[in-house]
Formats: sequence, structure tokens, C-alpha cells
Amino acid sequence: MNRTLLRLRSYCTSLQLKSALLVLTLLLTSMATQANEGSSFLRDLHEFRINNFMAVSAYYRYSATKDNSADQEIQQAMSRSNANIGRIKINAVNILSPDQIAALDAQYTTFQELMRQNVSDVTEIGYPDLRLVGEMAGTANALSNLSTELYSAARESSQTPTSANVESARSAAVLMAEMLSRYTARSYSQVSQIQGGGAGKPLDEQARDFDALLQQVRAGAARPELSGPLGDIESKWEFIRNSYINYNRNNVVFVIERYSRAILDELDNTVSLLQSQA
Repeated sequence: MNRTLLRLRSYCTSLQLKSALLVLTLLLTSMATQANEGSSFLRDLHEFRINNFMAVSAYYRYSATKDNSADQEIQQAMSRSNANIGRIKINAVNILSPDQIAALDAQYTTFQELMRQNVSDVTEIGYPDLRLVGEMAGTANALSNLSTELYSAARESSQTPTSANVESARSAAVLMAEMLSRYTARSYSQVSQIQGGGAGKPLDEQARDFDALLQQVRAGAARPELSGPLGDIESKWEFIRNSYINYNRNNVVFVIERYSRAILDELDNTVSLLQSQA
């Protein structure tokens, strides 16, 4: 009788242990899945902000030059944004509320429709409708602001760890993309007066904010393998910085575009290196 009770007690203890281990495994798997979803969501939302600004920059060039390469850049940037928003809506289910997801989707749909109409006007008519271009610029700024709010909310709700260096580099990239879109607006389009009224800080102040973000990335990234990308960013930025500071002067816009895009590529490389070392 005693042996039977001991066997039964041992069996129950073993069963409880297995159940506890199963629950723990499921919990850890769920936490890992949520962290992966959060990391993917943040990456897509970050890229989404940049791709939208790059589409706007390419549009301003297209509206002034009718260059087919600019049209292709618009389509490519919008295609990347479409892919971003598709993944965002999937991964956001456990991170944001349905209302937040719907708000982002609605704002992007408006931006997408305005971009399509503005490109069509230039292609079919030969010149832009400044009212619609101004509306698109305002929508792009509003979409960026909403995306930034949701990015911050997602970092909290998903409990996805991201280093301060990664966040500084990403913030610098978004700021550079926004600055480039505003600079191309001033260089290629009469809509700069419309856009400038609601775009926030002047370009010279944004340039100084970019200085500060670069310093933050440099201060927290002392690893030797980061010296190359950061050195390239700083040298390219030094070359075009005064053009952003003195944005009312006549400068060679394609040089600003080229170097700004190169900085964006190097910042993306820097983020990848920082994440691989986390």
C-alpha cells in the first residue's frame, strides 16, 4: 500500500513538473515570438517613414525634369512602402490597437492616392497642380508624425529592446530623409512656400539637430568596425551641411541629393552593425 502511494505521489510530481516545464516553454516561445514581431514591426515602421519621404523627394525632381529615372524612383519607393505597410498590419496585431492600425492605414491610403494623382498630372498634363502637391506634402508630414508616435508606442507595448545608439541612428536617418524632401521641394518646386508653413523647424535648425544625433551615435559606438561607416557619414555630411544651413542660397541640388542618399545608406549599414553586436 505504501509503495503504491509512493509510486502515485512520484507520478503526480513528475506530471506536475512536466506540466510546469510545458507552460514555461510555451511562455518563453510566446515572449520570443512577440519580441520578433516587435523587432520586425519597428524595422518596417522605420523604413516606412524613410521610403515615403524618398518618394516625395523623387516626385519633386520628376515634376521639374520629367526624368524617367525619377519616376522609377517614385514607383520603387512606393512599392517598398506598400510592402512595409502590409507587414506592419500583420505584425501590429499584438502590438497596437485596431484603431491605431486603421489610422495609419487610412493616412497612408490618402498619401498614396495623392502621389498617384500628382504623378499622373505631371505625366499627362505636363505640370503639377500646386494645391494637390501642397496637400501631398502636408499629408506626408502628418503620416511621418503619426508613424513616429506609433513607433514610440510600439517600443513600449512590445517591450522590444533597442539600444540608444540604434534609435539615434534611426532618428538621424528619418531626419535626413525629411530634410532631403524639403530641400528638393525648395529646389524643384514652387510648393516649397506651401510646405514650409507646416513642416516644423526650418532646415537650418534640422541640420543642427542632425549634428546632435550624429554626435550621439558616435559617442555610443566606439567599436572599430563602426569607424568606417561613421567616418563616411561625417565626411559626406560635412560636405553638404552648409547647403542645408544656408538653404536659401543657390546650390547644386543633385549633389545634395547624391550625398544625402549616400548618408542614408551608411546610416542603414550602421544600424545593421549595431544590431548585430547587440
